[in-house]
Amino acid sequence: MINSNAIRSHFVLLDRDGVINVDPGDYTTTIDKWEWAPGALEGIKKLYDAGFGILIITNQACIAKGLQTEEGLAVLHDFMLKTIRRSGGDIIRIYHCPHQTSDRCDCRKPEPGMILRAAGDYGFNLAETFFIGDTPRDMEAAWRAGTRSIIINAGDDNPDDLPGEFIAFDLLDAAEIVIEETDL
Repeated sequence: MINSNAIRSHFVLLDRDGVINVDPGDYTTTIDKWEWAPGALEGIKKLYDAGFGILIITNQACIAKGLQTEEGLAVLHDFMLKTIRRSGGDIIRIYHCPHQTSDRCDCRKPEPGMILRAAGDYGFNLAETFFIGDTPRDMEAAWRAGTRSIIINAGDDNPDDLPGEFIAFDLLDAAEIVIEETDL
């Protein structure tokens, strides 16, 4: 799932569940279960229009648990990408970890493996790159990889208790922070 025409000089990394789509608490495995998170499409378009290459970094243990297949995930991601492109944004690539915590892989967040692989693939400076997530696990992965971090908090948690360099209400809010904080 690489869009080679969209190579950019600045990058931003996005978690999927809870940032791009609403995290229902179990797994989003089919298109009919997909619900766009508020501000997601607008935030992706804003980042894309500002010149950022956008990569997704997502844990998908539903595969290891037998609730989803690689093929089913590809169908879901194809739907997501087509909708994003129709809305004027783009995603260059999706990195996903199909493992469970018990597999002890180096790619499942909070391990930084997917982030480090993306940096190796695209040659971006980790210290100048934002990772936007919605969980402490995402923020730990960002910290371990050496990226800047924004945690999405739609008002559910006390902001003083949240990790992350910045706190944003949704992806559109996070996009504005990234643009303001990045020397383009």
